[in-house]
Amino acid sequence: MAEILTQEEVDALLAAMQEGGDLDLDTLPDKFSPQKTAVPYNFKRPDRISKDQMRFLQFMHDRFARNFSSVLSTYLRSIVEVELTSIEQITYSEFLMALPDPTFFCVLGVYPLEAKFALEINPTLVFPIIDRLLGGPGEPVEEIRPFTDLEMDLMDGVINRALEELEKVWEDVIEDVEFVAEVKESSPHLIQIVAPNEVVVLISFEVRIGEVKGIMNLCIPAIALEPISNKLGIEMFTGTREISERDRELVRLHVLNAVVKVEGILGFTTLTIEDVLDLEEGDIIKLDTFVESLLPVLVEDVVKFFGRVGEHRGRKAVKIEKLKE
Repeated sequence: MAEILTQEEVDALLAAMQEGGDLDLDTLPDKFSPQKTAVPYNFKRPDRISKDQMRFLQFMHDRFARNFSSVLSTYLRSIVEVELTSIEQITYSEFLMALPDPTFFCVLGVYPLEAKFALEINPTLVFPIIDRLLGGPGEPVEEIRPFTDLEMDLMDGVINRALEELEKVWEDVIEDVEFVAEVKESSPHLIQIVAPNEVVVLISFEVRIGEVKGIMNLCIPAIALEPISNKLGIEMFTGTREISERDRELVRLHVLNAVVKVEGILGFTTLTIEDVLDLEEGDIIKLDTFVESLLPVLVEDVVKFFGRVGEHRGRKAVKIEKLKE
């Protein structure tokens, strides 16, 4: 909307024009002064994901880390701690250059998003995990070597459990989401899920299994998040905040205008189908309550009050006698 000038501002502009024909910016009000603030921007690595969306992704995968800790502890029969350590935006080539070679690299198909994510587990974790699965103590190895096909297959149990937990945290964003392990490779540079200069969201976890410690990375291409970007900006509160009196009043007004169903239950009885078919006008059905009994009054199928049946202004009514404790 265009801003309307005040009379003082109009006079200042006219006076400046009359004095010399050129405007002296230093004598004008602040709103006419040029703004010289600059924001640094890296064109080689632009931020494709907003800060709110990054916070949302962090919240999601922090929950994944806690759930995966419990699941992996049961699977490996050892105390496992998984902690989200960082989340950042980098290019895919920078992600690959930071990885060890060899490492356990798995391409994940995400459906119905039709996107590719990458899950990488450092060999400092993979070898102890395989050792535990084969009945060993799960001690760290001194020398890192390429994985055999059998060792790669033994990691399927860990990957499948990780995908199950990822589906649980992503189902709030993508309906009927499914994660599928499509490709497993020990050399990450052989696989390109996006172009090298594409921006990705790198989520890093620290995994501790007994005395063993290593890194697990989840790589999410920013381009894959574009179709669901509107669902990643939902503000979520993990703590408490102060509620203003105005907010309280607005909530109260909304609640007061809400329509609810209220029922008074006179009683219950049991009849056979034959008895029901034999019922005629004027027949009396004996209930399991007495005349002096207090009857339950339900609000949206939940007992909230107790009352008595009566008549008010010619209509059947229930008089509230007491609140449910």
